[in-house]
Amino acid sequence: MKGSARRKLDQQNFTEQVCECRDNGYLLSSRKIGSGAFSKVYLAYTTHECMQHNPKLASDLRGKHHAMVAIKIISTAEAPVEFSQKFLPCEISSLNATYKHLNVVQLHETYQNSQRSYLVLELAARSDLLEHINAVLDHRGRPGLDEEEARRVFWQLVSAVAHCHSSGIVHRDLKCENILLDDQGLLKLTDFGFGNRSGLRNSPLSTFCSSVAYTAPEILMSKKYNGEQADRGIILSAMVTRKLPFKEHQPHRMLHLMRHGPTFRPGMSPECQDLIRGFLQLRPRACVDLQQVAAHCWMLPTALASTAAASSAQGHSGSNARPSRRASSAGSASSSGSCRPGSAARLTSA
Repeated sequence: MKGSARRKLDQQNFTEQVCECRDNGYLLSSRKIGSGAFSKVYLAYTTHECMQHNPKLASDLRGKHHAMVAIKIISTAEAPVEFSQKFLPCEISSLNATYKHLNVVQLHETYQNSQRSYLVLELAARSDLLEHINAVLDHRGRPGLDEEEARRVFWQLVSAVAHCHSSGIVHRDLKCENILLDDQGLLKLTDFGFGNRSGLRNSPLSTFCSSVAYTAPEILMSKKYNGEQADRGIILSAMVTRKLPFKEHQPHRMLHLMRHGPTFRPGMSPECQDLIRGFLQLRPRACVDLQQVAAHCWMLPTALASTAAASSAQGHSGSNARPSRRASSAGSASSSGSCRPGSAARLTSA
């Protein structure tokens, strides 16, 4: 199809989408804030009538001081059957299962017709994590986030993943591009198209869906993998260094690099290095789990502050799941000098 004809068709499709959104109570803007193979995400505004007839949406937007949402429009007519019948239902099911957590993007509602499906999502318009990391280099002239900011952001990621797991969901595509930041700097985990409902705790998964750069070592060794430990270690490394720890396209060479372990820039704290190494172990059972991450000495400053804030806001946060620990456990972890205190910490769902 020629360029002019393609543009005309796109304009016609967008006009139809505007009308369909208006019929459902949303004013679709022309500002595109994301896109995928078969989808586009636009900024939209909720009408007063929609808020009146949708108590869930009104509750979700209460306190945000705006009526803006993100509408993800999936062209089901153009997408492969597997996408429409497997991955899209997976995303909706995962978002419904993980509803009401501060660090997981909220699904307000869905509607569809024979041509398209619409997902009305919480707006997180600031940037994704990768864009934010790159912006730090442009604005501050340093590669990566400082450790204080990285710790704060990473704690929110750990909280989001803990909530997903407690809800029986494994994301399976954790990467910087699937982590959004809103205008207040809050992290929002998104894009659950590869999400998997795991009925058995700690049961290994047989299908790998993540990007090559985030490949777990057990996948390179053609084994089942036990979760997302490597993904989290790679994300943390990217946050503090602006680089992936193992940049290689050939699986055997990637595995060779993993056997030797990551290298770190001068000035990175030993505690941060220890946590990253804890994620990037060849043997899955040797990797730090969410309980150990919550009690790790590098995480303690933010963890203690977050636990206090969560306690004071418990009546307002619904089902937010946050890594937490007893104060005595935190004290013993730091005084013993061990960065991996084992079972000292507990992850709880409020």
